[in-house]
Amino acid sequence: MVNGNGKWVLVSDACRTRVFADHGQRSGLVELEGYACPAAREHVRDRVSDRAGLKPAGGQGVRSGAAQEVNPKEAEARAYARFLASTLKRKYDEHAFTELVIAAPPHFLGLLRGAMDEGLSRRIVASFDKDYTTLSLKDLNERIHA
Repeated sequence: MVNGNGKWVLVSDACRTRVFADHGQRSGLVELEGYACPAAREHVRDRVSDRAGLKPAGGQGVRSGAAQEVNPKEAEARAYARFLASTLKRKYDEHAFTELVIAAPPHFLGLLRGAMDEGLSRRIVASFDKDYTTLSLKDLNERIHA
């Protein structure tokens, strides 16, 4: 969806995302699309095997794989951030927007920024380290344009 090369607002957490075209404070935001990460809603026990598994020990033999190096929810959040960054990059390359505003909880905001390439990062004109995903359109417009 093209916004006439204007500003987009991405409001996200590690589970859901809303994307808006920003037509300014008077005209407000128009919701363009949304995304959800279904795996982020699953219980960890549903995504992780209860078997320990085996990993190479780096030397001789094999060691137990029971100790997870990354929490499964964290791995899903990182994957979702990469998905969003690649989607935004593709949309930017299609000239859908020229400026980007991001609102996300602090940890996910860091994951999202870390997943973006330098060119896309330079498009960010404002960011909010808050979870605005459940705000009404009116409330979101007020917070973004405050």
